[in-house]
Amino acid sequence: MGFDSGPVSFRRFSVIGKAPALIEQTQLDLLAENALRPTEAGVPDETEYGWNGGRHILDSTFSFESNVYAEALHIGLRIDTNRVPAEVKQAYLSLEEQVLAAGNPSGFISKNQKRDARDIVRRKIDDDLRSGQYRRSKLYAVLWDLPSSTVYAAVNSAAEEKLVELFSRTFGLELAAVSAGALALRLLEPRGRRRDLEDARPSRFVFGPEGESQTPDYPWTAKLAESRDFLGNEFLTWLWHEVDRRDGYVGTADGDAAVMFDRSLDLECAYGESGKVGLKSIGPTRMSEATAALRSGKVPRKSGLTIEFGGSQYVFTLSAESLAITGLKLPAIEEADTPRVLFEERIGQLREFCGVIDKLFAAFLEHRAGPKWEGVTLAIRKWITTPPGRTVFREVRDSELEEVVG
Repeated sequence: MGFDSGPVSFRRFSVIGKAPALIEQTQLDLLAENALRPTEAGVPDETEYGWNGGRHILDSTFSFESNVYAEALHIGLRIDTNRVPAEVKQAYLSLEEQVLAAGNPSGFISKNQKRDARDIVRRKIDDDLRSGQYRRSKLYAVLWDLPSSTVYAAVNSAAEEKLVELFSRTFGLELAAVSAGALALRLLEPRGRRRDLEDARPSRFVFGPEGESQTPDYPWTAKLAESRDFLGNEFLTWLWHEVDRRDGYVGTADGDAAVMFDRSLDLECAYGESGKVGLKSIGPTRMSEATAALRSGKVPRKSGLTIEFGGSQYVFTLSAESLAITGLKLPAIEEADTPRVLFEERIGQLREFCGVIDKLFAAFLEHRAGPKWEGVTLAIRKWITTPPGRTVFREVRDSELEEVVG
């Protein structure tokens, strides 16, 4: 498992606080102190978690040789669940009640005997838990990249909470998820444009159910009043438009990136009215169902992408709001003398890949946080509503499209 081979999946987290410039023995000792050691005496908690060496589920060693690569720390988060299935508990109880009832002339179990049966079952369950019979272990890969103050972690939402708590308890540092809104803040704040982000409101690409004046509410982010993660949905919509408009290329500050929507595309109604649609195909954005989804008020929430930039190709799936990456295929490394060299090359590729995502997102923000965004929005609206088989770019270019998008 981990980031050292094969496709990788992860979310990014910013490390907040005074972090060390390099991994030293102190950090390895802290990991060992907070490693998961399953309870051996007594009944274990339902959930136990801690650090792991990262090579396999039983790896409890931490060393420079095994865990430190290219100014990065590669470890694992192990989470154990100790829970007897409800079906087994019910079976235990039924068997005990059956035995007790068989000793009664009536064949029925008394209230006192029911209580005794529950006590017997409780003790049996505790014995099962002590033995580890129902322990289920899960290992999540974690890579702490010190130069970028970033943690890459292959965690789901349930494991994320434990990762954040354990990282804070171990190192005295906080982790903040790099979602679409958080990345926008990271890119805009150093340029004194925080207010542009704070003032951002959802853009309307099509008429809402209540008419032109209705703006989308993005139900999946609406419960978080200060969230700007809807920018991830707008980013994928803008990216789709750019790919169509520029024959597969998207401009960044460091040159063009070749972008292709591929394999899958999930969309959901930004107004909470017309539901969801999932498309799987080579080039799903070219399907008529994709265009129909945009016209009905849906926006992309997840998409398969292939990006070529700087001579490297990356194949992956991107979740719009969280910017979570799934199944990232890094470029093949032709020559590597040792497994260490191979892994360090992959870490460099991972840094470059995230740089490409940030460049594309920054290009989007140049439009989104600028004064001409309404013109870009108008161009996207016309693109969405144009019947299939027609192009709007020649029609719009002489007016607002060329001026706004270039």
